[in-house]
Amino acid sequence: MTITTLGARFLAAFNDIEKHIRAHLKADERIGFTQLAREYAEKKRLPNQHKSALVAFASLRNAISHGTYYGGRPIAEPVEAIVQEIERLRQQLLEPPRALRVLPYSEVCVVGPDDPIGTALDHIQTLGFSQLPVYDGDGYAGVLTTNAIARWLANQLTRNTGIAEEEPVSHVLRFAEPGEEAVLVTRAITVVEAIGRLSSGRQAGQLSTALIITENGRRTDKPLRLVAPYDLPLLTAALDIT
Repeated sequence: MTITTLGARFLAAFNDIEKHIRAHLKADERIGFTQLAREYAEKKRLPNQHKSALVAFASLRNAISHGTYYGGRPIAEPVEAIVQEIERLRQQLLEPPRALRVLPYSEVCVVGPDDPIGTALDHIQTLGFSQLPVYDGDGYAGVLTTNAIARWLANQLTRNTGIAEEEPVSHVLRFAEPGEEAVLVTRAITVVEAIGRLSSGRQAGQLSTALIITENGRRTDKPLRLVAPYDLPLLTAALDIT
């Protein structure tokens, strides 16, 4: 039988993906690929489109390898677009893209716990941030969100004391609720992992947290980038396959 160039490229990519998944799950050859693909997708929190693609590619692989042939060539033959998609998926699975490389550079704007809240409000108004990491001399101390500020403002108005712009950020942080805490992650965090972290709160009906990427994920590390829910479209686009 004769395998076309497109067919050979498709099978090469599929075989690389299957080998990677079997090695990751430590699965033997008796377990079908479709079952492994679903288990792998669940474990790695892959997007639904990736899981669906793996299952569809498995069907096409079977059709090429075990299907009907005419004139020595398989009737089922992938088109260029499909081959490009499986090769792109192979790249994403074997060398997962990192969030820090996918997202555009954005300097992290931080405030100190002793800074007046007026300074933080200026940053929010000028730069449009909704979350400001708080760092003291020992490192990460929390994240100041516009939600916490709104609760603080409501408290100020209720007490009829006026808006105390000199009140320290640490006092406003007391109005934060569970779920309004950033998660420190290493610079190696992948796009899939970042999406999973940001989406987990929404799935549980909680506020989505922010991620602070640092060198090693330690509170004493310098923040390299803050990743917020508004970054999800860019992260998701980096994984897009059709």
